[in-house]
Amino acid sequence: MDNWWVEGGEKVWVEDGKLNVKADNPTIPGFGMATVWLRTPHPANFRLEFDAHVVASTIDANNINLFFSYSDPSGAPLESTRQSRQTAGYNLYHKLNGYIITFLHEPDPRGSPSSDPSAKARIRIRRDPGFNLLAETYSYHCRQGVTYHILVVKRGGEITFSVDGNELLRATDPQPLGGGLLGLRTYRTWLWWAHLRMEGT
Repeated sequence: MDNWWVEGGEKVWVEDGKLNVKADNPTIPGFGMATVWLRTPHPANFRLEFDAHVVASTIDANNINLFFSYSDPSGAPLESTRQSRQTAGYNLYHKLNGYIITFLHEPDPRGSPSSDPSAKARIRIRRDPGFNLLAETYSYHCRQGVTYHILVVKRGGEITFSVDGNELLRATDPQPLGGGLLGLRTYRTWLWWAHLRMEGT
């Protein structure tokens, strides 16, 4: 954990080489969501691979989120302003520069867990500031107890998101952001991340 810092969350720890993030208790501010930031900046163009596995989610959110190319428009280092985001409220990140990929189970619109095993995953690529939607689809699945191998590739303004060897979503940003920081994000979910590898392209 020496090269990471945490905003929000009930508990973040490493066990058996897996980065566990538990954030599923909304009764305490910040305990229902978490962002874990890698201190090492990444390049503008990259190939990122990792495994993600949802252990539990009381509302079946199964929320696997990824932040990348993140920076503060003011030029301030993100870590220096971490106290202003200690609750990890989602809206706090929408004022920054960066991209968000969300990969999650689509919950029942009434707020109760969905029991439909055939429900598709909701996948979105957005750009901040402004939380602007670049691309969206409902495809594949995002279930508890399943280990997903995820690949994200960014080359200029072209961003692709693949799961288990299948490209599920592609977006093009006509004014692409450059390099920045990588954040692992979740909401109302306990999950782990492992085998994270990033290389410039």
